[in-house]
Amino acid sequence: MSRSVLLTWLAATAAALGLTMATLEPLAAQARWDPKTPKLPMARTWGAYKAKMPPYTPPRTPDGVPDLQGTWGGPGGAGGDDIEEHEYVDVTTPPQETFVSDPPDGRIPYTAYGLAQRNAHRAGLSRGWPGESAERLYADPNTYCMVSIGPRGGIGEIIQQPGVVMMVTARTHRVIPTDGRPHPGDRAKFWRGVSRGRWESNTLVIDVRGLNGKHWFDSVGNYHTDNARMVERLTLVDANTIDYELTVEDPTVYSRPWKMNYPVRRAGTGGTDNATGTYNWRATPLVDKDPYAREVWENNCTEGIGVNVRNMHSLGFKWFRGVTPPR
Repeated sequence: MSRSVLLTWLAATAAALGLTMATLEPLAAQARWDPKTPKLPMARTWGAYKAKMPPYTPPRTPDGVPDLQGTWGGPGGAGGDDIEEHEYVDVTTPPQETFVSDPPDGRIPYTAYGLAQRNAHRAGLSRGWPGESAERLYADPNTYCMVSIGPRGGIGEIIQQPGVVMMVTARTHRVIPTDGRPHPGDRAKFWRGVSRGRWESNTLVIDVRGLNGKHWFDSVGNYHTDNARMVERLTLVDANTIDYELTVEDPTVYSRPWKMNYPVRRAGTGGTDNATGTYNWRATPLVDKDPYAREVWENNCTEGIGVNVRNMHSLGFKWFRGVTPPR
């Protein structure tokens, strides 16, 4: 269950059992942020730091392409709580810089229609925000353990073989051919689309098409439709850091293409200290307390998905089935 609906579900469960939220407080502990949390760094801070980094020549695989192999963490910070710049929202969403590096204002360039749809998603989340709808609308698709591209999709473990790159995460895996084969027809739609990769100097470029448009980038309703095309660019900028850039095009709901940019760290190296908001930009190795920290293990999110579905529907939430483009 995502953090955007966890507290709503806990409150409803407590009421049904005749309990108070204080009784269930330990269950929600990891979802709660203090209002005094410093603003967590993201695209703006990363861009400034990256501009000062010296050039880096990555190691090569036997077939001569950059070696990106290893296990990689997420973007740090609060993940996909809200990819746009925001102050403290509630106990589930601390202040954080925007993930959006272009446009310069850090905002997703929605059309008027696209923004109205996003705002409707947000108003129906029932999170106690000003101006929210009295009707619960869609549950965050991540509640149902669905996977996506971008901050919430992750990279996981990268495994390379000649002509192919594989990304293995706790929930799923991607097989990305880099041998020049074309995309299949546009009629095939998937949660993470269909990926085709190529190498441009030291950068792995992944062209993603065939997305089903049924996911959100974050827990507050920022989305794309099934007309979207995404291009990921992964560049090793030091031994333990991948510079990750995602370009999103979708003329259905955006007025122009836009980009996200953030660092992805090798497992066991530096990142955001969420307690203080500081960042270990040098990605220096940390001492692993867990001997398996660099391995990707399957999690059981989808095994209990029926319970999540029933709970969300009992609270009045619906499945998000995508945004239909205006005619």
